[in-house]
Amino acid sequence: MSKRLVIMILILSAGATAQANPLILAPTAATLTTGQVRAEAALSSGNRDGHYYWLAAGLQQYELNAIGFQKRGERVQAAIGAQASFLPETSLSPGIAFGISDIASQWDGVGVYAVVTKRLPVGESSPVIRELAATVGVGVLGIKGPFGGIEAKLAGKFFVQAEWDSHDLNGAVGWQPIGLFRVKAYSIRGDTYYGAEVVPVTF
Repeated sequence: MSKRLVIMILILSAGATAQANPLILAPTAATLTTGQVRAEAALSSGNRDGHYYWLAAGLQQYELNAIGFQKRGERVQAAIGAQASFLPETSLSPGIAFGISDIASQWDGVGVYAVVTKRLPVGESSPVIRELAATVGVGVLGIKGPFGGIEAKLAGKFFVQAEWDSHDLNGAVGWQPIGLFRVKAYSIRGDTYYGAEVVPVTF
């Protein structure tokens, strides 16, 4: 049984991509496609500041996603959204996507946005940063104006994330022991969380 589990993890890891979508709360243009899913959870110590949950799945060039927040003793408030890939990222051009967030207006209200993401070839010139992905976007309504962020892969399978989600500055540091799985420490809207992410995998 354990041997089968190891084989399955290796297969999933081979199909995984290290690009996160979203970074933390801000969208990126890395849209999931058919058969791809991602899941993530960020927990506060003793549930003092609540818990965050992420879940997303793709179909062709479309993605359905949800970010949930749960305070102690209360029900999960889920911000459900959808995103469409207009142009997938290539070695020459950035990825471009359009989306709608918080469709049921559970958090900041319904938002409509456009976002661009591009991996930058800094690994050859930096002894510390192996890869850098930059995201910029703009939204209206619930997403108030510009947003953006970066994700940098570092030596030793470590990485850092930083973003402006149009409301707050958020950040995370983490370690990715295998292609499928990442552990993270977060600062989200002024509070500290610890969690893990199953990066986008293809079934």
